[in-house]
Amino acid sequence: MQMANANQYAEVLAEHPNEKLLSVEGLTVEFGRGNKIVTAVDDLSFDLSRNQTLAIVGESGSGKSVTSLAMLGLIKHVGGRVVSGDMHFSSDVLGRNVNLNTLNEATMQRVRGREIAMIFQEPMTSLNPVYTIGSQIIETLILHFGISHKEARARAIDLLDLVRLPNASAMLDNYPHQLSGGMRQRAMIALALSCEPKILIADEPTTALDVTIQAQILHIMRDLQAQFETGLIFISHDMGVVSQMADNILVMKNSKKVEIDKASKVLSAPREFYTKSLLAAVPRIGSMKNEPLPKMLPLLTEEGVTTDDDFVGGVEPDESGLPVISVEQLTTRYDIRGGLLNRVTHHVHAAERISFDIYPGETFAVVGESGSGKSTLGKTIQQLIVPNEGAIKFRGQDILSLPASERKKFRKEIQYVFQDPYGSLNPRKTVGESIIEPAITHNLIDKTEIDSRVADLLTKVGLQPDHADRYPHEFSGGQRQRICIARALACNPSLIIADEAVSALDVTVQAQVLNLLMKLQREQGLAYLFITHDMAVVERISHRVAVMYLGQIVEMGSRKQIFENPQHPYTKKLLAAVPEVKINKTSDFQLLEGEVPSPIRAVGDEPEINKLIEN
Repeated sequence: MQMANANQYAEVLAEHPNEKLLSVEGLTVEFGRGNKIVTAVDDLSFDLSRNQTLAIVGESGSGKSVTSLAMLGLIKHVGGRVVSGDMHFSSDVLGRNVNLNTLNEATMQRVRGREIAMIFQEPMTSLNPVYTIGSQIIETLILHFGISHKEARARAIDLLDLVRLPNASAMLDNYPHQLSGGMRQRAMIALALSCEPKILIADEPTTALDVTIQAQILHIMRDLQAQFETGLIFISHDMGVVSQMADNILVMKNSKKVEIDKASKVLSAPREFYTKSLLAAVPRIGSMKNEPLPKMLPLLTEEGVTTDDDFVGGVEPDESGLPVISVEQLTTRYDIRGGLLNRVTHHVHAAERISFDIYPGETFAVVGESGSGKSTLGKTIQQLIVPNEGAIKFRGQDILSLPASERKKFRKEIQYVFQDPYGSLNPRKTVGESIIEPAITHNLIDKTEIDSRVADLLTKVGLQPDHADRYPHEFSGGQRQRICIARALACNPSLIIADEAVSALDVTVQAQVLNLLMKLQREQGLAYLFITHDMAVVERISHRVAVMYLGQIVEMGSRKQIFENPQHPYTKKLLAAVPEVKINKTSDFQLLEGEVPSPIRAVGDEPEINKLIEN
């Protein structure tokens, strides 16, 4: 298989400029029964042509993902139903133009995966954990093409090569948990493209990926679209990514279509107020030039541009006393065992001799690629991982030197917002119970105050008080992340570790949450350890920034220094990979060559500690 060259995309478009693949007319999808019916998609219509990318954007709960599930005939499996509308699709397998809404399950299975495929938002929950990557691709090829296992395996290796997974033949026999997030997403793309579908639906395919891996994934998708002449439906809340990928943009809100037009028109001259508010909320690289402190994001209202209140500037950190947290020469390694005696043969050097301070009122951001050690650092500070060496001091008190019984009291002072909101919420508890649980555990609240406190926390993160009685599965991914943020605030902590805390949120809600975090910082002197791959968010919210690479901090300085005068080559490459909102679609993705080198080293093979660049 040959990878498409840079000009192939435009050439293919010229060959088939108007060949319509899909026409959706008046699609309406509902959930619930009786008096509890919720309309998730309301009278939606759009077309998709060959080699065309239609981006669907909008807030969580607007109906973007429900639309894609309806097209695949999967909506009934999540409790929904198509009550009206047509979805006309030009099917080669069935040999005719069909209405997807009228196909029975057996017929739909011939189309699903073979002609219409989907890349889901969370690859770890979409890939079967008990089967290897290769077996899942091979099964799909045998099912749809009836080829031999040997032929399917050879084809699977070609597909993994196509999505640029290293050592594809060996990677074929790995299980999903053995791959990084970026690798799993590439494997999902290979699986989705295994049958060369006519339509590919990508639902937030790069949400959880750092900017360099994101650039690689988007580049791969654009090349493969040109090679297979695929129609692409791209669901995303990242307007920078949308501007680089989309030919047309469909904007949705509250289950309805707000506007649809060519991407250049929507981005340069949006007609509707809601679209204007989406674009206004996007943090943009370079917008903070010459700004000494973090600054709230603008929120567009019918009356004009405003913020949550009169406060628009960041707070100055209080460096007059002790830091909230001091990390000194922190080293965290994971053991890898092997051999007949199951001895430790290798170490994963996740964090090596990390040192920094975080003061009251300060946002300290940590950035870097997948596998650089960002999350390990946060979890070690939260006492979820025991470090090999070093010290963690809370207001001067070394936490690690204390007995386990005394260390517990510090946990209420340091709260964590995890990257995966669904995995960090108990599915058997209501969200109200989950939110208030930390405060109850630490005896911080009276039983008579629980309901009002939960209602207040839900309101602060943009949810409704009556949401307290619902369960996590009843919320969208973005809403679940807001619930996790509310839970972190329940104990009135001194430090919040936010691990990709806003990566799953659409831009307007992201702006509201970031503004909320800055407002709380001003009012309560909160400190944040902000772990993220979104460099534009980092520029907006942070006071200082540390850049991690292979478990080490290679550059650290003020936000202004890192973004306006980066010194380390790796920092410069990270910044170059950030997608910007552009009026016209481009193909100039800035890529880092190859994979991040492995942090796994043999016992006794100590890594060289790079000289830290401090600005």
